[in-house]
Amino acid sequence: MNRDDIQELKAGRTLNIFVAEKIMKNKVVPDPIMGDTEIFITETGESVFGKLTQYSQDLSKAQLVISKIAGMGYAEAGLWENEKRPEVICRAALLTLFDKKSKKKRAIQKSKFTIIK
Repeated sequence: MNRDDIQELKAGRTLNIFVAEKIMKNKVVPDPIMGDTEIFITETGESVFGKLTQYSQDLSKAQLVISKIAGMGYAEAGLWENEKRPEVICRAALLTLFDKKSKKKRAIQKSKFTIIK
């Protein structure tokens, strides 16, 4: 997945799954009865199963994304506090993580170069 793919994501199932897995660090599994099920791990290590959270469709759930990103140390999260479109918040959060991974990857690639005289 690249930046363009993330920017093209629309509010709904796919965006919610990416947010659940990449940002919230939860696992999403299909369930024949409940549909998409998000597995949360509590602080005590217990697994809690629930319906996939509507991060990209519900502003109050998108606020959880802002809190999570802020808790990870990303100052960018403060820029989204007044945003009223949950899908915009979710895409911005995914792009923030994508950009950090890209920068880290570039730094690792750069560090492999050595100058031989």
